[in-house]
Amino acid sequence: MEDIEIKNMWKAYNKMIEESKVLNLQSWVLNLRCFETLQAQKAKTNLRSLILPKIVVVILGLGWVLFLAMMLSWLHSQIMIAISLMVIIALTIVSIVIYIQNIAVIAQINYTDSIIETQKKIAFLQSSILSSIRIGWLQLPFYTTCYISNNLLRNGSVLFWIIQVSVTILFAWLAVYLFRNISLKNSDKKWVKQFLKGYGLSRVSKAMDFIEEIEQFKKDLV
Repeated sequence: MEDIEIKNMWKAYNKMIEESKVLNLQSWVLNLRCFETLQAQKAKTNLRSLILPKIVVVILGLGWVLFLAMMLSWLHSQIMIAISLMVIIALTIVSIVIYIQNIAVIAQINYTDSIIETQKKIAFLQSSILSSIRIGWLQLPFYTTCYISNNLLRNGSVLFWIIQVSVTILFAWLAVYLFRNISLKNSDKKWVKQFLKGYGLSRVSKAMDFIEEIEQFKKDLV
């Protein structure tokens, strides 16, 4: 009789343990889902604030391209001016396409997406913003040549060409230097951080931090 009672007590105890495990698991899942939703929503809200500035930049960029295209149509016979304007227009269009792509990626980020998918989108956004900055700076030397007329090409003085070539080489070097050094691997450097202020990368990094906190939360719950 005592054996039966002990077995029943043991069964009841095991059942209580199992029920406790189920309740703990349900609580863990609920807490995780709530935290994931909260963090993803914070990341999305943080990134959404970038949409309006990017739309403004796209509109201004399109206006700038149209203006330069008009200038090109008027000055297409001026060789150096035409080449400079075409390069600036081409690089500006590439930057505009990247900005539009960024807006689309931000709009697609949803708190119902998987964490890995959200991380991929934010990482892509971070990389593409840097690409648009790097490409934008490649225009720099061509702004130093977009005023050189055919007359200047033929009749420019030695002093003019010494100054012109020196300035163009300096700006070309600066453009290449910035293109090579503005990257994710250098994002921790102080001068790069200062240089990139205002481009929205800090908000993108913050959004990534929100998502990465989910992984840490999972570890803490286990």
